[in-house]
Amino acid sequence: MYLKEIMSSYLNESVVNPSMSIDTFKPLDVKKSSWRQEEKKIVKSYKFEKEKFLEQFIVELIKYNRECDANVEVRFYKGKVGVIVHALSPTISEIELEATKDIDKIKKDVMYYYADK
Repeated sequence: MYLKEIMSSYLNESVVNPSMSIDTFKPLDVKKSSWRQEEKKIVKSYKFEKEKFLEQFIVELIKYNRECDANVEVRFYKGKVGVIVHALSPTISEIELEATKDIDKIKKDVMYYYADK
C-alpha cells in the first residue's frame, strides 16, 4: 500500500524537461586515431624538427619498452621515428591499444618538457 503511494508519482510522471529537446541534441565528435592498423600490428610515424626532441623521444620509448607488456618496435632515420606495436595474440588486443595511447602521451610530454622556454 505505502509503496504504491510512494511510487505512483514516479511511475505516472509525464513531465518533459523543455530544455532537453531533440533539436538541441548534438552527438559527440569522436577523435580519429592517427595510428594505422594492419593485420597484427599498429603503425605510426612521428617527425621532429629538432634533434633534442627526436633523441629524447627515442630514450623515453626505450624506457617505456622496458616496462610495457606490448611488443613495441622503434625505427628512426633522419628526423623521423617509426613505431610499430606488434600484437602478441592473433588479433590486436587492449594491451596494444593502451600502448599506442601511452606512446602518444610520451611524445606530448617530450614536446612539452624540452620546449624552449
